[in-house]
Amino acid sequence: MTGPGRADLHIHTEASDGTYTPEEIVRLARKLRFDTIAVTDHDSVASIARAVAEGERLGVNVIAGVELSTRYDGTEAHLVGLFIDTTNAELLTLVDRAAEERRVRLVRIAGLLAQEGIDVSAEEILDEAAGGTVGRVHLAEALVTSGYTSSISESFMRYLAEGRPAYVPKWSPTPEECCRVIRAASGVAVLAHPGDFIDTQRVKHFAAEGCGALEAYYPTYGRTLTDAYIRLAETLDVGVSGGSDCHGTRKRKALFGTVSVPMAFVEDLAQRRG
Repeated sequence: MTGPGRADLHIHTEASDGTYTPEEIVRLARKLRFDTIAVTDHDSVASIARAVAEGERLGVNVIAGVELSTRYDGTEAHLVGLFIDTTNAELLTLVDRAAEERRVRLVRIAGLLAQEGIDVSAEEILDEAAGGTVGRVHLAEALVTSGYTSSISESFMRYLAEGRPAYVPKWSPTPEECCRVIRAASGVAVLAHPGDFIDTQRVKHFAAEGCGALEAYYPTYGRTLTDAYIRLAETLDVGVSGGSDCHGTRKRKALFGTVSVPMAFVEDLAQRRG
């Protein structure tokens, strides 16, 4: 990994809420001259083997990752695990439970939508996901496709966001459990997209829980904010990570290629694993 290459350490595929296949994202990385990427699907490691195989074929280094949801101070927070062992039993138990809780939540939300006179089939969404991780965005898309709303954002604002008629809270493991499991799987836990303003207390809390790195490179961050997060990471003696948080064409922009993490930080993260 040594050298001035490009890295994106936060990418989603069709195994969760992205639209690219693992092979497509690796080919795109090759096209845009990225040396290293990390596949970090929500509560799933299903795409990693295929991405690694395509990476070996095309000369792109693929880091095994996962994104886990947790809560802090009443709000949702995300932790990315990098360099994970995808065969680790504790990790697989956690992601399997989280994925199952997502499926249960999807069915409950569909039931609440039915009470609003909206006919959206949870079973059809689950079938289309073909075993991949499902979330509210899949229901939001179904609302658009069925003509109930005009956009994903409208679906959330009218029905799916917290406080709206079809909102159902999501089960989440604790920050401590997420960090512990990621370390048990030989990985390093990264506090993902910590915010467009720095909440130092929040970052310190996750570092104390075992989070070993901070996502300082992100599409919405300017140079000043990135530098500030890098300085905070140095102060707390944690690593620096980052990525595009690419979801393919599901969002307004695919975002892949908009963020590049220096390889020196990637190498440091590899040293912090486990």
